[in-house]
Parts: sequence; C-alpha cells; structure tokens
Amino acid sequence: MSDYVSKARELVKAHKYFQFSASWCPDCVYANSIWEKYNITSKIFIFDISTESKDKAEESVWRSAFKEATGSRNLPTIYIDGQIWGTESKLHQLENAGLLEEEFKKLNLL
Repeated sequence: MSDYVSKARELVKAHKYFQFSASWCPDCVYANSIWEKYNITSKIFIFDISTESKDKAEESVWRSAFKEATGSRNLPTIYIDGQIWGTESKLHQLENAGLLEEEFKKLNLL
C-alpha cells in the first residue's frame, strides 16, 4: 500500500492540473466533457484507475492510497498545484452559475 501512497503523492505533485478518475464513473465522464467543451483536455493529466488497475481490488487500493496521500478518494477529484480544487460538484456549481469560463481563466486553463 505504501508504494501506492507514494505514487499518488508523486502523481499529484508532478502535474499542475490533475484529475483522479475512472472511465466507468459518470461524474468523471461529466468532468471530462467539461474539459472537452472548453478544449482544455490536453492540459489536464487524467489518472484513470480503471486503465491503471488490473482489477476492482486494485482500484480500491488506489482510492485508499489517494485518501491517505491527499485526503480524498472521490472520483473525480481535481487537483491544481498539488491541492484539491474540487470535484464534479464544483464544476456543476460553476457551470450552473455561468462562471466556469471565468474560473478557468483565473486558473490559467484558458
């Protein structure tokens, strides 16, 4: 497990914009659709546990490792500069308020 925790820390630290994700997760699919809508997918490093894991048990290990390393096991969790920025809930909130573009500009994504 400690190898997974170390790797989780390294991954988040190594990428300015990082998303902890899974392709089977509807909320992750939503987050990915937002990146596509704003044409910023290439700026977000997406770590997909469904492709990085050999089975559901390993996916669970990754989620526990991210919880220990960063405080969140939620899918998706979006990190900016190594800190939790939010989840799909924050994306929904900003989208519903018409503030996504403004936020992305503040974050230098646009």
